[in-house]
Amino acid sequence: KAKAFLPQNATGRPFTETVVNQASDADVDIASVTSKTNLIYTPEIGKDHSLQTLLSIQTNDFRYESHQALTSNTASSLLTDPSVPSRTQNAELQLYNNNSQSRNVAALVNAQYSLLDRYILNVGVRGDGNSKFGPGNRYALFPSVSTRWRVSGEPFMDNYDFIDDLSFRASYGQSGRAPRYDYRYFNVYGNFNSSYLGMNGVYPQNIELDNLRWETLTGQNIGLNLQMFNRRIMLDVDVYKNRTKDLLFQNVDLTTVSGYSSLSDQNVGTLDNQGWEVGLYTTPIKTDKWKVDFNFNIASNQNIIREISEFYPSESGNVDRNGEFKRFLQTDNPFGSFYGYRFKGVYPDLESTQARDANGNVITGPNGETVYMRFNYPNTDYIFQPGDAIYEDINKDGNIDSRDVVYLGNSNPKFTGGFGPSVTFNDQFKLLLFFTYRLDYDIVNGTDMLTTNMYTYDNQSTAVLSRWRNPGDQTNMPRAVYGAGYNWLGSDRYVEDASFVRFRSATFSYNFTKPFLKKWKLDDLRVYVTADNLLTFTNYRGQDPEVNMRGGDPFGIAIDYSRTPPTRRFTLGIQTRF
Repeated sequence: KAKAFLPQNATGRPFTETVVNQASDADVDIASVTSKTNLIYTPEIGKDHSLQTLLSIQTNDFRYESHQALTSNTASSLLTDPSVPSRTQNAELQLYNNNSQSRNVAALVNAQYSLLDRYILNVGVRGDGNSKFGPGNRYALFPSVSTRWRVSGEPFMDNYDFIDDLSFRASYGQSGRAPRYDYRYFNVYGNFNSSYLGMNGVYPQNIELDNLRWETLTGQNIGLNLQMFNRRIMLDVDVYKNRTKDLLFQNVDLTTVSGYSSLSDQNVGTLDNQGWEVGLYTTPIKTDKWKVDFNFNIASNQNIIREISEFYPSESGNVDRNGEFKRFLQTDNPFGSFYGYRFKGVYPDLESTQARDANGNVITGPNGETVYMRFNYPNTDYIFQPGDAIYEDINKDGNIDSRDVVYLGNSNPKFTGGFGPSVTFNDQFKLLLFFTYRLDYDIVNGTDMLTTNMYTYDNQSTAVLSRWRNPGDQTNMPRAVYGAGYNWLGSDRYVEDASFVRFRSATFSYNFTKPFLKKWKLDDLRVYVTADNLLTFTNYRGQDPEVNMRGGDPFGIAIDYSRTPPTRRFTLGIQTRF
């Protein structure tokens, strides 16, 4: 609960303005009650057999209630409550209330059977119910099954005593996701802020979505676990394929003929995520005093659109405008891909702007006149001038348009992972280093685009000092043209491979000896110093190569606008236990 008041004498503004004597009162109540009940039964079924069963019942009840008032121009600075006569008609002032409730229930039945501790089978089924769906799709079942074969326990492995554990495993299972918002299966009504004859108009705010379905993820996995030489070498390998059906996307655009411009949630298609992961954990040195561990992992993931609704927008971005890249949602293609023009430098003089065919001959018009390179004829029909950017004419027709747009890159890294050593001496001194990396992924250097376009009065980088100025200048920096031209179209000029290896953290610690601890009556005492984000190794020219795609945006790509990079931190700490 919060109250606030802004008196007129604190603002110095006239009594007629709405910032004078502003009074607010807000009361927000949120309650979430969750229960989880587990019943575990482990019967004795024989020496070589084991069985564990589980019944789990879970519930959640979430309630939200909000009442808020913000008014202005109370008659006196002594009248600080919005319930007194005051103004609410301006946009920044409001009387507001909101109430919502959602519930979900779940039941899980699971059983795991093991024979000789070598053959292991786990089966389960989970049932979910959620009030955010309409009555027809409120409940769903999600089965799962997994199995493991511990090969190292077989008699024929007795001669391979250097192998501590060798297991093969496989799994299949499903899980579900519900929409974000409540009451979407109702037709919700609202009222206009303005009134006529003392009454406010009422209108439907949404399209009734009574057929929303659970977003269902079906996961398949096969894997390998290997441990050797008294756990000095451990290897984990996984290959997986996850298929998500009935994808739930938000803010789906609609034609306004329907009376609405978008849908809050909609099932729009099917997506595959497939790839592999490898983790290697080693202890190359282990003596009475020294222990050295080295861990390494690498993963590769690819997402592919298998189905997309005809009602969902299939493309975004207008390549006829400066600074925009084209993005498509196409079946059998991944998210995160972007398209644009190929940048080929700058036209040094008038002769270089002549259009040429596939054989390199100058294109002439019907009357024998020389044809010069154009942009987006006949809609825009801009004629390129000396000093303008050169874009590759893919179809050699003398016109740069959508038919010259090509694939430029993808913002999903091909490989990700981390590695690092851990060195321990005498169980007292310990040094831990950790590195992360991303390899082969493309981002748009938005900072370079905005600081070299010379299109407005915005500050520009020193790179523009090499711009084209006079006919014959040889440079890759186009001329300065205020508010005109097409010198910074979305092209590979701004696309860079942002592969990097980052020295993520280093920790050095010291554990005090037992005699010292005994003297000071301590169970444990440790001091440490940690440094984070020390170095980044990359060829990327921007401030920070670790740029992510916008979450939740199916057309999102990684664009770097030089936001604050990870800070370099140093931490000194002491841990003790009495």
